Amino acid sequence: MKPFKFNRIAVAAAISLTAFASLSLITRSAHADNLDSELNSLGGNPSITERARELQPDDRMEVVENRTVDRNWRLELGFDYGMLGGGDSYVNSQGIGANADLHIDPHWSIGARYFSFFNSLTPEGQRIAQGAGSAVQQGAPGTIASFSYPLDTTLGVVSFYPLYGKLNMFDMGVTQFDLYVLGGAGEITTQAEGLSAYSAPTWTAGGGVGFWWTQHFASRLEVRYQGYQDKILGAGNVAMSRAENAIITTATVGFLL
Repeated sequence: MKPFKFNRIAVAAAISLTAFASLSLITRSAHADNLDSELNSLGGNPSITERARELQPDDRMEVVENRTVDRNWRLELGFDYGMLGGGDSYVNSQGIGANADLHIDPHWSIGARYFSFFNSLTPEGQRIAQGAGSAVQQGAPGTIASFSYPLDTTLGVVSFYPLYGKLNMFDMGVTQFDLYVLGGAGEITTQAEGLSAYSAPTWTAGGGVGFWWTQHFASRLEVRYQGYQDKILGAGNVAMSRAENAIITTATVGFLL
């Protein structure tokens, strides 16, 4: 009878252990379900949500929200420094200028651009000019090196700002910026050796990025294509027109009024 009694005790112990294990699993599952429910309801709990918003961790991500700089019916005045690429291939052209943009709203502005050039010959241009001068001294008739220099340009433009964002500048503050495109038309004045200054219509198209640092301080980087015609002395010292294609790159410091 002892072996039979021992077996009954062993079976009872096994049943007890199994029941305890099952109860433990059920309890843990219920606790996990309750925890998931609590976590899922955090967004709907106003007090917890408010407390979460008040947290200020060391690492945080800035998000694009409302525009910090108001550009509704505001005037922007700027001063430029820039370079002209293209045009007469024997001439280096740089310059300074000014612009004015009336911001109707954050997406549209109308404005004006003025740019005054100062010019110099490239090394190849200097070589050609020296060669022409030597030919004249040697009695070669009708020999002249004619280069066309841009003097200034005035434009009316319309700008559209479709893309907007913010930059965290070295953790010193968040800067607002806009990518924009523009188009316009106006007048350019050029001059060639042996000819008087010549004014012609011009048109432009391009784009850039505007940075709005504060409510009153701004800057821009702008690249524009500009097409126009100039005049030079051709064969037989006869004035001739030619089409020019230029790329004008400017950096601007501006003030919002």
